[in-house]
Amino acid sequence: MKIMKFITILLTVFALESCGNTKAATNLENNIEAKQIAVLSGKYMISSFIDNTELPKNIHLNFDETTNIVSGFAGCNNFSASYSTAGNTIKFGTFMSTKMMCKRFMDVEQNLMNTLEKTTNFTIKNNVLTLKNSKEDLVVAVNNNISKIAQEDDYTIEYKSSTRGSYLKIVITNDSIISQKQRGAAPEARKFSPNETTDIFKKVAALDLEELENLESPSKAHQYDAAAAATLTITKNGKTYHTKTFDAGKPNAKIEDLVNTIFSLSEKQ
Repeated sequence: MKIMKFITILLTVFALESCGNTKAATNLENNIEAKQIAVLSGKYMISSFIDNTELPKNIHLNFDETTNIVSGFAGCNNFSASYSTAGNTIKFGTFMSTKMMCKRFMDVEQNLMNTLEKTTNFTIKNNVLTLKNSKEDLVVAVNNNISKIAQEDDYTIEYKSSTRGSYLKIVITNDSIISQKQRGAAPEARKFSPNETTDIFKKVAALDLEELENLESPSKAHQYDAAAAATLTITKNGKTYHTKTFDAGKPNAKIEDLVNTIFSLSEKQ
């Protein structure tokens, strides 16, 4: 009888400790989330936003939490607007911009401002800011702390593959990598180690970028049997180079080592 009473007391203690730990874990998660909400300030480099594939160099948003003003640049004009947040909701005011006329990126600039005005929510995870509405992610941007230039040349590398049932997008910007492995999924980001940075950009520097658009794919299954189609895009110091579409997993031999390295870095996330 005494043994049964002791076991009952012991189980009660464990239950109370477990409850306390659960509450502590919940409080910790809430604190972390609150801190992430609080850091919606500073400069974020835009890596993608809906319906736009080619982005200008240095496209960014800069949030000033003291004035609740967001400013930015999208290839031609500087723009700004007020914004307000409550929890994970965000509302932008009407955007104003300078009035320069540019042949290139004017549409991107206007699309970005229109997209921001449709934004209703945001998340910050692993230094990645995602602006969204109730239906989809609209803008993805990386905190400037992990987007600073880590080498002499300013590179952005984008690998993208898709088919009806699959989607993969990997963006490498200087010393960070962002991966989105499903349509609508939250992107994942991390910062490179110095060795990883050296390795990836050494392989990029060894390529003849002018040759990319002429590289032939060793197979063309994506053209007739719904195999995943892939592209590789490299931007160096503001100039963009594209490959032709190729079968995912079967790149031209001249870019195979780079593509495999991109996959390897993405798998570590």
